[in-house]
Amino acid sequence: MDRFQRYGNLLRNDGTNQLQRLSPALEPDYILPDERSLSDLLTYARDLATQIRFYSLTGQSTGDWRPFLEALMADVTTGTIHDTATLETLLQTRQDWPPHLALFIVFLKLFQTLQSDLNELPQRHLRHYYEQELYLLRRSAQADAVHVIFELARNAAPTLIPAGTLLDAGKDSEGRPLYYATTSDRVINAAQVSDIRRLVGEQDRFKFRRFFTADTLSELEGESWYTFGRSQLDLDPSQRFMTEVQMGFAIAAPILRLAEGWRQITVQAQLRTERQQPVPQGLSQAFVIDLTGAEGWLTPDTVTAQLINRSPEQPLVLEITLTLEATAPAVVAFDSDLHGQGPVSAWPLIRCRLNNSLGYYDTLAGLVVEQVTLAVDVTGVSNLVVQNSQRLLSSDQPMPLFGNQPSLGSPFYIGSAEIFSKQLTSLNIHLTWQDLPDNLFEHYRAYFDAVSNNLENQFSTFFLVRVEQLYDNSWEYTLKPSAFLFDYLDPNTPQAITITPEELRRVFADVSYEAQPSLSDITAYSAQVKTGFIRLVLLGAQRTATNTSFEAFGHRLFPTRYARQAIALSRHPETATEPEPELPNEPITPTLSSLSLDYSAAAEMVPGDRHSPETFFRLEPFGYAVADRNTARVVPELEGDVATHRAATGATDASTATEFHLGALYIGLANFVAPGNIALLFQMAQGTATASETLKENETVWSYLRGDTWQDLARTAVLNDSTSGFQEPGIVVLAIGRDASVEHTLMPSGQVWLRALIRKSPTSAARLTTLRTQAVTATLAPTVDPISDYNDHLSTQLNAATIQRLKQRLAPIKTVEQPAPSFGGRTSETDTDFFRRCSERLRHRNRAITIWDFERLVLEAFPEIFKVKCLPHSDQYGQDQPGDIAIVVVPDVRAVPTLEPRAGEVLIQRIKAYLDTDLATPFANIHVTHPTYERIRVDARVSFRQGLDAGYYAGVLNEDLRRFLSPWAYEDGEDIVFGGQIYRSEILAFIEGRDYVDYITDFNLYHNHDGPAVDGISAMAINLDFFIRPDPQPAIATTADGMTIGDTFVVGQGVEVATATQAQTILVSHPEHRIVPVTPASDDCDGVETLGIGYMAIRLDFEITASSLMEL
Repeated sequence: MDRFQRYGNLLRNDGTNQLQRLSPALEPDYILPDERSLSDLLTYARDLATQIRFYSLTGQSTGDWRPFLEALMADVTTGTIHDTATLETLLQTRQDWPPHLALFIVFLKLFQTLQSDLNELPQRHLRHYYEQELYLLRRSAQADAVHVIFELARNAAPTLIPAGTLLDAGKDSEGRPLYYATTSDRVINAAQVSDIRRLVGEQDRFKFRRFFTADTLSELEGESWYTFGRSQLDLDPSQRFMTEVQMGFAIAAPILRLAEGWRQITVQAQLRTERQQPVPQGLSQAFVIDLTGAEGWLTPDTVTAQLINRSPEQPLVLEITLTLEATAPAVVAFDSDLHGQGPVSAWPLIRCRLNNSLGYYDTLAGLVVEQVTLAVDVTGVSNLVVQNSQRLLSSDQPMPLFGNQPSLGSPFYIGSAEIFSKQLTSLNIHLTWQDLPDNLFEHYRAYFDAVSNNLENQFSTFFLVRVEQLYDNSWEYTLKPSAFLFDYLDPNTPQAITITPEELRRVFADVSYEAQPSLSDITAYSAQVKTGFIRLVLLGAQRTATNTSFEAFGHRLFPTRYARQAIALSRHPETATEPEPELPNEPITPTLSSLSLDYSAAAEMVPGDRHSPETFFRLEPFGYAVADRNTARVVPELEGDVATHRAATGATDASTATEFHLGALYIGLANFVAPGNIALLFQMAQGTATASETLKENETVWSYLRGDTWQDLARTAVLNDSTSGFQEPGIVVLAIGRDASVEHTLMPSGQVWLRALIRKSPTSAARLTTLRTQAVTATLAPTVDPISDYNDHLSTQLNAATIQRLKQRLAPIKTVEQPAPSFGGRTSETDTDFFRRCSERLRHRNRAITIWDFERLVLEAFPEIFKVKCLPHSDQYGQDQPGDIAIVVVPDVRAVPTLEPRAGEVLIQRIKAYLDTDLATPFANIHVTHPTYERIRVDARVSFRQGLDAGYYAGVLNEDLRRFLSPWAYEDGEDIVFGGQIYRSEILAFIEGRDYVDYITDFNLYHNHDGPAVDGISAMAINLDFFIRPDPQPAIATTADGMTIGDTFVVGQGVEVATATQAQTILVSHPEHRIVPVTPASDDCDGVETLGIGYMAIRLDFEITASSLMEL
């Protein structure tokens, strides 16, 4: 059953506003002992004059005294006297009154003075009764207060403003000077708010934590902005003013200097878990990875990531492997001009940022990085320094390895700062020969007198080299004692000389083999070079291998052998049967057409190790920080230290202490010198906290940035906080320690940073309009006259910007500013207020029992409340709940200029505490709540009068609709009505009545509301309690289509009548109606789609009257 029907007038009661409290019987003019006006007195005189007649000497009646008053009559024939207003006008304008009338009018005016005194008898009686008989006292006046901002003059030293310093606020309406006195000592310094940033954490529909930041204040937030930000996932993407955080870690390491070739980088992070260990899993989509490239941030070609747990005894490992193709730019050291903001390092960076939109924060949070192993695998490094014993060569041109006359022991040097500055784990030398004969032995056959099978078959294996590495200024580190220069089967096949990890470990087993990160670019080998090169030393062919005098490549043997063979050839008879002696070919000068190296290297690091060139960085929402072994994490812990939060807030509930924080406000202060105090004015928009549970006092943790560490302030360091948990305007005074710094990387440098951290929904705090420093509270300070003489001033607020100077000027103070109107003032009780309060007090006897009692008690105790509605047996949602009482309050719209006024949470709590303090029965569960506002929105195509600016008048119509649907938001004294309904035809008629509107088409009325379900479908009505409509599609259009919900189209079902759905509902105008201007030329009629009575509705398309029924 409909609750309106069930409770009848109890729920249909509209509540009580401040203007309805005074009983008519208490009005001074409700009943007067003598209520006659000047017109009434003259009418009495006229009637009396008709009874006073003149007689002639003969005794005949010749007339009466009426002519005496003819000048005051509106109609001489009927004798009607002018009304009072006309008489007053005549008295002020006419100057030629007859003497007898002048005297008579003076008499009546004097009589009215006595009449007024007599008419004060009811008031005097009430005053006597309440004050002298009941001894009720009048409430005294309460001074109002203001927040003021001081600014120091240039180069002025910090200046003390003592408590009691007077501020000049001009004069009141009666010419009395107004002064406000500061309420506390305040040292004014040069600190100013220079930057504001916000961080928000929320859960998505999968219960994964997501984080968003805002670096600036956005126009999308409206006239005020969210103090700690707001949830973003429930907003349309076009309305989101915060961006999702990409946090994670970065590693700077010399091993990442990778200029060319195909490159593979493997990062293995050994982890320690502070929470429940996550299961091993693939994480390839979890990170956005890039490196510092030569052309900017470089995205790898492939990325794989996974959590590995090889055995229960071994720690969890995060392994990330990425590759770069040979065409990718070089990986270079970080350059702020090239890479923008980021971790500053002399080495290249790999940056791993969490792809938070996929919900991996919860998987990776709490994973502490204890050790990191970096491994690189590179193939195809060809940009090398090459040199033989004779000269420096070019790697782009043919390279004679051992010079023009190779001999045993001839060296070939290969240098690379990239490769040999690292701790190698393997090395491959790729030799590609130029113009070698297909068969080496056939080329050298003439060098030998006798040829054995072994010599012929194994000849190519006789050419050997030894591979040595220059390390610590020594060539004694032989990587390969002997290696073939040529392929056994085909000398022209590129040859690879491989140095295995085992060989490297063997060579450096007795040496502390370390990377040489300081090795810069090298240009040539010399005796002064200590590292950065390997060399190939020619070992063969040796004489012992060929059992001949042939060695190296035969250059030393060639002259003698050639001469010998030439002589033998010259002496060889033409008739001899033996073959002619063969002249030897010129010896081969081994020349490379190309040379490249493959290598792998590794480096290990422990975060925070100052002796290691590698650095581990935490990437946080607004900057970065160098991490140590305790703070190095896969993702930073944004929720902060739980134990510190519990100590700072005094929280004892375990669930509260472990809940991750949901909002943070970061305040940058310029020109602040620590240590010192800072006074911050938070001008809150009261009533704008929308979370189900609002922020309370002492639930905010304040911190300041010390280097790159947030230092929490003790509760004693929060010297004052009058914001009541960021619910109302107030000043927060903080004592900042001397270790607050201006140089840091976690936040932008050059300013001191403060952080306010909350662990509730960010909308549990009210919205903010102004944030200023150097704030002081001042209260009205009457200098001579008592405060009760300032009632005229206290009845209105002191407008913003009224206070602009001190009473006595102080040289260091440049300006004084009052950013907002005064607050908290209250006049002493007038007779009307006093009589009303006493009358109500005598009725409710300071006990809240009936609806009338509750409403009057709240309105009297809280003058900032305009209207109250009491709902018996209702919870805070207006639903049935025996024993509960819902008190719905509406603040004064003059103080909260909005279409949906909401009382501040502090005021709500004060009202509840007031009612709970022995006013109501202790068995009642009292809820003080806001009204439920249900928006009415018009969607129409409107043609405006010819010649009018359609765009401008669409805005005018939108404003007129707001005024029509919510008149109380614009006009003082207009009531705010609970419940009610409005018909579509009313609004249509209103629009058609505008003189600038020509016609309307496609008119629809939308009623937007939500809330708990009502009692049942049997008690509901279509288009009243619910709507029948197709299921909305979640993505019917995109912004690319030029369509925006609420702008180019409205989702919903139009209604004929909008009716309040709940007892605490107020119908209000939507802030933006959809008015689409059209012109007659662009608005074509498509005709009527359906005709006939079957498509019509009674009282909508036609009426049935009594006469028509008779005809039927």
